[in-house]
This record gives sequence, C-alpha cells and structure tokens, in this order.
Amino acid sequence: MRLCAGQYRYLLCIYRLQAENARTRCVDIATDLGVTRPSVSKMMKCMVRMELVEPDYNESVRLTEQGRLLAEQLNGDYDLTYAFFRRILRLSPAEAKEHAFLFLSDFPEGTVKKLSSITNRSLEAARRRKAEE
Repeated sequence: MRLCAGQYRYLLCIYRLQAENARTRCVDIATDLGVTRPSVSKMMKCMVRMELVEPDYNESVRLTEQGRLLAEQLNGDYDLTYAFFRRILRLSPAEAKEHAFLFLSDFPEGTVKKLSSITNRSLEAARRRKAEE
C-alpha cells in the first residue's frame, strides 16, 4: 500500500504513541505532529477508509491489524532511512526526518529496501570498527 508523506507521518506517529501509552488521543497526535485537531480528524477519516485505523477514534485512536502490520514494516524502513540522512549524509534531525518521509513515500519499495540494506551494512561496519578500537 502506497502512502503519501503525510499519511506515513500519521501512521508512524500513532504506532509510536501506542507503544508508549495505553491510550492515544487525537490531541496527542496533534501535539506530536504539530498540527491542528481538525487536521488530525480529517486524516483519521482518511485512514479509517484505508482500513488502517479503527472507526471509533474519538475516544482513543487504535490501529487496525492491517495498520499495525504496515506500521511495523514502515517503522523499520523509516529508522534506517532516517539514519542514512542523519548519520551518513549528516543532515540536521529535522531535515533527516523530512527527507526520510519524502523518500519513503515517493520512491519504489525496492529502492527503499536497497537503501535500508546499504545503510544497515554501513552502520554495522561502523559499529564493528568502533568495537575493535
């Protein structure tokens, strides 16, 4: 399933907030993403149609099983892509975050997997070199 950069941000935000808290509210998402409550409501309606979020999101936002599985997969890709932009290209945290979301939402999945694999190998090699020192 292809997501735009905004949908990607929301899905990962919900996924990460749910990992931290038993209950995730729309206001928590708005605060975390720096958006308005109406923006969150609009995106939640979209994500319900995509079957990523449970329809009853007014009290607590919960990912569907499909949403959770997709978020788990995308979270790993995001972490490695962010690491590439932050640690290898040395972008600022904000730039690395923005570039990671844009890359992940615009590039083909095969290209994302290749970049993730290369980044993972580079980071592992750096860890090994550091451990040998």
